[in-house]
Amino acid sequence: MLEWLGSPGDQVERNQPLVEEESSKSAVELPSPQAGKVVRIFGGAGDRINVREPLIVFEVPDNTAGIMGTVPKDEAPTRRVRLSAVLDED
Repeated sequence: MLEWLGSPGDQVERNQPLVEEESSKSAVELPSPQAGKVVRIFGGAGDRINVREPLIVFEVPDNTAGIMGTVPKDEAPTRRVRLSAVLDED
């Protein structure tokens, strides 16, 4: 992780940049998945956060559906499609 662009107590909007993250290939800003108040952040600048570990906790109004998700597992596709070229005959 490079840098948090928000902190606990901040009110954020959906798609507002929250954290600048660095992978082995590039650095990217991750947007907020929803609007709400930042309650807790995990990790600090330079810390490593593994896939599927928590990153942030939001407080949202009771009438707002929260988003909770996980990163899909790296699995081979279960369905394969074979494509073949159809050549035009002249």
